[in-house]
Amino acid sequence: MNDVALHDRIASLEQEVRRAFEDAQREADAMFAQYQLSQLLASGGRPADLANVVVAEIVRVCGAAACTLLLREPGATLFRQTAATSGAPTLAAGDGPLSQDEVSRSATTTEAILLPLGEEPPEGFLALWPAAGSRLDPDGVRVVQLSRHELAVAFRSAQLRETLDRERQELTAIVNGATDAIIQVDEDCRIVRINPAASQLLGQFSDASIGRRCSDVLRCAEAGAHAEDACPLAEVIQSGRPIAYREAAVLDASGVVTCVAGGYSRAASEPVGRVRATAILRDISAVRALEQLREGFVATISHELRTPLALIRGYTDTLLHLQLGPGEERHYLDRIDQATQRLTTLVTEILDIAHLQADPLILERRPVSFAALVARLRGDLVATSQDARLATTQLEDLPLLEVDPVRIGQVLENVVGNALKYAPPDSPITIGAIASAEWLTVTIDDEGLGIPESDRALVLEPFHRARNVRESNIQGTGLGLYICRRLVEAHGGKLWVGDRPDALSGTRVSFTLPLLKGETA
Repeated sequence: MNDVALHDRIASLEQEVRRAFEDAQREADAMFAQYQLSQLLASGGRPADLANVVVAEIVRVCGAAACTLLLREPGATLFRQTAATSGAPTLAAGDGPLSQDEVSRSATTTEAILLPLGEEPPEGFLALWPAAGSRLDPDGVRVVQLSRHELAVAFRSAQLRETLDRERQELTAIVNGATDAIIQVDEDCRIVRINPAASQLLGQFSDASIGRRCSDVLRCAEAGAHAEDACPLAEVIQSGRPIAYREAAVLDASGVVTCVAGGYSRAASEPVGRVRATAILRDISAVRALEQLREGFVATISHELRTPLALIRGYTDTLLHLQLGPGEERHYLDRIDQATQRLTTLVTEILDIAHLQADPLILERRPVSFAALVARLRGDLVATSQDARLATTQLEDLPLLEVDPVRIGQVLENVVGNALKYAPPDSPITIGAIASAEWLTVTIDDEGLGIPESDRALVLEPFHRARNVRESNIQGTGLGLYICRRLVEAHGGKLWVGDRPDALSGTRVSFTLPLLKGETA
């Protein structure tokens, strides 16, 4: 009996030891599983990547057949499926968002065990499905329940990191893609950030600007904008008050002064106590040029309108109030006619400019010979007895053009008309042309005043006249060459002004016109 009791006692102790060992093993497994889960959460990463790893680990720990994780975005009230293992039932049609009640109903319908993450309202839910005919491992479920706050914090942190990264990328893309120059300086006015538009404006790489004082990079004082101690960036740093709009000027690496306008503001930055100032600048050189053009337009039009109108008014008053002989009346009527023609020309040129602004300019192209265009021009000059001054060089054997003959006729009329006006009365105007593979290059030479090299680009813009012409008494609006350039460019060609190749005084105006396809030189 004593042996039997002893054996029973030993068996009972062995069973208790085995049970204690199994309990300790399960506790160790649970602790290790919780440690594994904590390590996964500490690894960070994108919410979607973290979610996929976590649901796979939870399936292993809980002995589940499938698992789905639903999370809500920061500030949102609806939950959306973030990750799911293979074979997980669908909780929402089309992966649409679900309210908390809809999540609970869907879990009940699919016989899922629902574990909330975090406090009320929960940050998300874990839906677990046991394998058929079995139940979830209670120790694994306990591990997940113990980690639910950690899970909620980890996923919310991952979401916030992703949102922050996305916003930082969007902000960087906005700054780098902005067409305005954006420059940021620290409290010592040293550049800490400069976008590509600012680098292009200043003509230097951004890396070469970082760390330098803004006065050395923008060079506003050298550009004549303001003194160095009146820098707007330094002003907003010291005062804390933003500057909504202020015009200035900068000097780029090549020494070109550019007019700019923009706003300046101050913002605190890390670490606490340090400040930064930001300037957003826009190149207003085109605006200034437009203002000058408008002023020139008003001045030119006012003068060109006032002079012929005063002549017409004066001659008309004379005819109305004085008894004149037939010869004198004829003279006054001729002067009125000339003034009227001058007004007509001015109005026509202004209308031409308005028409040239149309996009696209409509051209009625057709095959035409250049010799025919010159012959038509010569015929128009017969009425003024100017046709004898027109000289040409071998225009008969040239290939056909594909142009709008009315528009190109207007170009010839304007260029030759300028040559006749500015050249001596008896000097010839020579028209030449040379054909190449696709283009006909036309040249018109005169023996007039010539155009200084510094003015040659300007005379192709509206209302600009060469300096030597402005000093003469020859009237003009400065629109003719601009109209000619636009008409030639509408045909795909180019117009330019230069010296005569024979070194004589005067000007050569050259332009290219397209040949008819299939025609060769």
